Amino acid sequence: MKRIWIWIILTLVALVLIATSSYFYFQKEPTVQIKKEFDIQGLTWRTYSYYYNPFIYKQGYNFLSNKRILNKAKNTGANFLLIRAFYNGTPDGGLEGNTEKAQRVLKKAINEAHKKGFKIFLVPYVESREYWVNKKWRLSEDIWTETVLTWAKFAQENEVEMFAPGVEMNLILDEKISGRWLKEILPQIREIYSGKVITAEHYDAERWKILDKSQSFWGYDCLGLTFYPRKEYDGVSDIRSFEDVRDYIKKEATTIDKLAEKYNISCKLAVPMGLDYWQGSAEHSPLPDAQIYAQAISIGLDILKEHNFSGVFIGHWADEDDHFGKRKDVREMLKKRWTEE
Repeated sequence: MKRIWIWIILTLVALVLIATSSYFYFQKEPTVQIKKEFDIQGLTWRTYSYYYNPFIYKQGYNFLSNKRILNKAKNTGANFLLIRAFYNGTPDGGLEGNTEKAQRVLKKAINEAHKKGFKIFLVPYVESREYWVNKKWRLSEDIWTETVLTWAKFAQENEVEMFAPGVEMNLILDEKISGRWLKEILPQIREIYSGKVITAEHYDAERWKILDKSQSFWGYDCLGLTFYPRKEYDGVSDIRSFEDVRDYIKKEATTIDKLAEKYNISCKLAVPMGLDYWQGSAEHSPLPDAQIYAQAISIGLDILKEHNFSGVFIGHWADEDDHFGKRKDVREMLKKRWTEE
């Protein structure tokens, strides 16, 4: 009798799982017409962690969550998705991560995105804060070069449209190394990858000057800097008004204009754009309120449009647990801008 009840319970659980999977799989695809504000209207696919953990790919790129977030991105009017391959640095200069598992999972995700009409921007990623703020680790130039080329080969094999050799490498590598490294890695990537190769470097504290001094931007297809507004208020980093947001983004956009002209690069990107400071929010919350975030991003998009930017990737945007929970403020704002009524 006990075995019969166990069998009945397991059967019911299986039926519920099948029904749930079927609901998400067969639900009606969003039918929206994209309104092009930019050639590249990009969104970050997943933001579960800035740091690698063994469960990050299973958590962020399983079948049901892929279908759900791809539908939301399509409904928002995006045409590009940013995928990061996560690593942690180690004290001896190495990396912690599982490249084989990451490639197996991301291959499926990229294929699903391509089928739905999205293009992909792929970047191997080491979170910089643990290096430049907390100094917990360093990064071996040789190990990172090998890692970047491994992912460039993967990008070529999976028809990825856009690739960057890391995010904010002018923070993670020593100043004497970063400028030279970005120049030297580009021809090596070109040998194995035929898509667009872009920069996604740090702007604050005039870090871009390190790369400019070394003439590191030559030859890249798109010139991109990360856009995360902040200002120093008597030694405290924060953003305390939308006017300060506006001033920061205008200054950064103007800098990219000048660099793009100098290096003869027509493609200009904010990659990614987000907001992690707002009236002290960085001290007690990972993100500002969704409505504040949406308004700041909207201001940024207006400025990028004025400066004839080619595109943008939005850092946080979705009503998902790793973005804004149930809040749809950013997604609804983008939908109004990027889709036809």
